[in-house]
Amino acid sequence: MSNRNILYRVNTSQKIVALTFDDGPDPRFTPDILDILQQYHCKATFFVVGQNLELHQNLVKRALAEGHEVGNHTMSHTNLHAIPQQAVFAEINNCSQSIAALTGVAPKFFRPPVGITNPSIEKTASNLGMVEVHWTVAIENQSAPTPEAMARRVLERVRPGSIILLHDGRLDRSKTVQALPLLLQGLDEKGYQAVTLTQLLKTQTEEVLYEVK
Repeated sequence: MSNRNILYRVNTSQKIVALTFDDGPDPRFTPDILDILQQYHCKATFFVVGQNLELHQNLVKRALAEGHEVGNHTMSHTNLHAIPQQAVFAEINNCSQSIAALTGVAPKFFRPPVGITNPSIEKTASNLGMVEVHWTVAIENQSAPTPEAMARRVLERVRPGSIILLHDGRLDRSKTVQALPLLLQGLDEKGYQAVTLTQLLKTQTEEVLYEVK
């Protein structure tokens, strides 16, 4: 526990988890992911890259229309730890402005690229009205080379309030697309519901869990 504002799980008595997708929107993978989420009646939070949002606004509009939500993943997916503070602010703020211009609402959640952060980055996101969100378990991992192994790895680690990290852009996410139905089916069999971060936070029974990365 720490006073640093980095969310990685939520205390809840309900069997629900938050699905989060980074790096999109990407026309190679986001449409298929949205199709799968719709098929399984699941909701998710998409941490979008501002440049991708501006290129593929229709995908973000579709996600919102289908009940998903959008978070801030910076404007260009740069390593925030390696650039000046003024550039950090611009990366985060410009992405928020792009999201707000499209959706009419400023994002509530921020995730730094590849999870690299520091107190200055955290403070910038907080000053812009966002909670910094990391994750409990990621579906992509070197120890899980197949879609089946990817889904199984998450299902073995999931617990109430987990935040699950997936990706829908940048690299080849074909295996993630293939693993997603297996994950959602497994979650259903375990009695879990997949929801947005906002929905997950509404069920918290105690203080939110934070940690220092």
